[in-house]
Amino acid sequence: MIKIRNLSKSFEEKLVLNCTSYDFELSQVHGIVGLNGAGKTTFFNILAKYINPESGKINLAENKIERNDIVFLETISYFYSDITGNEYLEIFSSSNIQFNLIEINRLFQLPLNEVIETYSTGMKKKLALLSVIKQDKEIYIFDEPFNGLDLETNKSLEIIIELLKEKGKTIFISSHILSPLITVCDKIHLLKQGTFTNSYVKNQFNEIDRELFADFSQRANEILSNAI
Repeated sequence: MIKIRNLSKSFEEKLVLNCTSYDFELSQVHGIVGLNGAGKTTFFNILAKYINPESGKINLAENKIERNDIVFLETISYFYSDITGNEYLEIFSSSNIQFNLIEINRLFQLPLNEVIETYSTGMKKKLALLSVIKQDKEIYIFDEPFNGLDLETNKSLEIIIELLKEKGKTIFISSHILSPLITVCDKIHLLKQGTFTNSYVKNQFNEIDRELFADFSQRANEILSNAI
């Protein structure tokens, strides 16, 4: 289990994450959903050890999670200037003995010998994804991974996530669109105002939309019925 205990984080005196006790099963694909400001990215940054909580902890089984346990695909990736795609990938050590860049790039079709600055948004996303696949970690975090990808690469990403799970990896994914999460996740967890309030297994996924947008839909109807 990945265990959260008494976890909290504030920014400018505003509490954005407040989770007393919550567990995630290992070797599963976990979707994290919530409206803007729910705390998804803050949770990912704490899990990835990018920022520290004010209190509490996240453990992998009974041990403290270390940064080396995790690889994090952020929503927007940073790239050094004036380097090629191949040079960027060389930054990341390859502990994945099965990683075969030539074969994978038959799908991604990236011009790896060209400077990254010439890449489109979708190409940069695919390059960042390659850097994640190259590494062999226990926990994978994908923050909005489907944004900016073409349909074929979206399908490739779904297959990659399934293969990672088959290798016993634990995967966390966020998305502003529910449909890709419904396709790839074993469980989807609802985050509201910094607290995990519910989790859903596959035969309950049809309940998520109603739960997620219950308050918002009522407020939007009240506003728009007087404006349209």
